[in-house]
Amino acid sequence: MRKLLILIAALSCAAVITVARSANFSLQEVPKESKTQPKEVVLDKDSQSDKYGEVAFNHENHATKMYSIDGKSVISCVECHHTDQPPAVLKAPLKTSEREVALTAALLQAADSKPVKTCRACHLQSGDDSATIPSVTYADKPAPVKLTNELAYHTNCNICHDKAIAARPTLKGKIPGSNDCATCHKPVG
Repeated sequence: MRKLLILIAALSCAAVITVARSANFSLQEVPKESKTQPKEVVLDKDSQSDKYGEVAFNHENHATKMYSIDGKSVISCVECHHTDQPPAVLKAPLKTSEREVALTAALLQAADSKPVKTCRACHLQSGDDSATIPSVTYADKPAPVKLTNELAYHTNCNICHDKAIAARPTLKGKIPGSNDCATCHKPVG
């Protein structure tokens, strides 16, 4: 009887571990919009590349630590959530504004504040025709470019990381630059 109870307990533990791994409880699934700041999210979990896998993004660190380019302040919400600022402060090539005041963590906590859209609300995966993917014309490009989620992530993340490394050379090797794919992407397979 005792051996049977030990076997049942061991099998139960194995089942819990298997379910927890398959559900990936460590990273939150993020809805299209939310009033709750996630701690960590998965970016690029449906990458079209067979070479690179998903990217774990620590939202809490980027929103609370001195991660600005110069390392002297917290990154403002609108650096990534660029539609959450007044139209008057949008800088080219940004066009869309959905707030009259710039988004802050305090503003998001207000009862009457509208939720924040995630990147995927506008920047869809290439081939997803459920909505129009925004296009932008860059000064150095001859034709408009569709801003898929992958291009939006890479543009925003890589430019910020590259500028931070240029401003603070001691960061080289500590944060990924634009050519350090494997630092962010989990290996496929």
